[in-house]
Amino acid sequence: MNRMFSNKIQLSLFLCLSMCLGIGILRFSYTALLPSTRLAYGWDTNFASILSSANLLGYLIGAFWAMKLPQNATMPRYILIAAFSGAISLLSCAFSGLHETWYVFWRVISGISGGLLMILSPSVVAQCCKAEDRLTINFIGFSGIGIGVLLATLFLPYLDRISTQSAWLILFAFSTLICLVITYLLSIFKSHLSQISAAPQHINSVNGMYLSLLIVYASSAFAYVPHSLFWIDYLKNMLHLNLSFINLNWILYGSGSALGAISAFLLARKFGNFTALKILYSLYVLAILIAIFSTIPIFTYISSFFTGLLNPAVVFLTSYTILQLYGMAYKKLWSMATLAFAITQLIGGICFSVLQHWGISYHQQFILASAVLCIGTVQFLVYSQINRA
Repeated sequence: MNRMFSNKIQLSLFLCLSMCLGIGILRFSYTALLPSTRLAYGWDTNFASILSSANLLGYLIGAFWAMKLPQNATMPRYILIAAFSGAISLLSCAFSGLHETWYVFWRVISGISGGLLMILSPSVVAQCCKAEDRLTINFIGFSGIGIGVLLATLFLPYLDRISTQSAWLILFAFSTLICLVITYLLSIFKSHLSQISAAPQHINSVNGMYLSLLIVYASSAFAYVPHSLFWIDYLKNMLHLNLSFINLNWILYGSGSALGAISAFLLARKFGNFTALKILYSLYVLAILIAIFSTIPIFTYISSFFTGLLNPAVVFLTSYTILQLYGMAYKKLWSMATLAFAITQLIGGICFSVLQHWGISYHQQFILASAVLCIGTVQFLVYSQINRA
């Protein structure tokens, strides 16, 4: 009985650290440190956008690669490669004055690492945990996204006291420590995974519900691009907020992210998965849209907090719902969902970068983002209602 409980803790910690590194740190540390890094390294706006797109491209490559990998005992090897490569990508950003291709290459590697960890780590957990433990383990595990975002925000109040290089080196140290713990935990699961033959991934049972989930999940990828990539730039260069208010907004974003998975968990326990998803996606539309009311500071704070909260919330609950509906086909279907997310996210990154180049205001971009998510949410609400009927 104690061993079962111990395994539950280990699986939760493993997934939490994987999500913390793969999405929270590897992705959002760049967003948090972008303004200071641009200033310290002399990057222009166009190159900063290229680096953002490089990371999104890497995430797409990683998701596609993970989808093609077999669901067997080789997964831990790729998880470790992804984790350590991602940590090195953070180290690469600690040095200024290098050729631009250096930073582009490592931002692509960072994205690939995130895509692999996003798919392979939950798949390992799905094979190793009992069905009754899935909800708890997944909610704790996907909380790692928010914890990683929160870690990336801890430097912001001190960026006027420490160098940009020091911030990147500290993140690298954090990430290396996480890699070592993941290595230890995987050594525990490896013997269990080696006893499992390649799991069949039948997807014959996929129906309109999965496609509806796929559409709304992909639309959320497009919608969160402005906040995830350009929010700090918007607060600094468009609203001309001072460092204290920028830090407050980003810390609210990080705090919301840390609470995202548990919020989804509590909603799912009270209302069921589908009702909880409807509530979360609907709130997400509003959280993005209210950013246009920038003349009233409270709306900016609300948008920061709730967009931070809702991204990991919908990621966790969408992933868990797919696992509950389709069982051992989870890796294949979650890979497809992550791939759709990555493709839409890359399209969104390019789209919003072009809109910025054309002089389209941030407010118009927020309206576009919320409109796309609104369309995805409405089709999900309608299909769920029809399907229930």
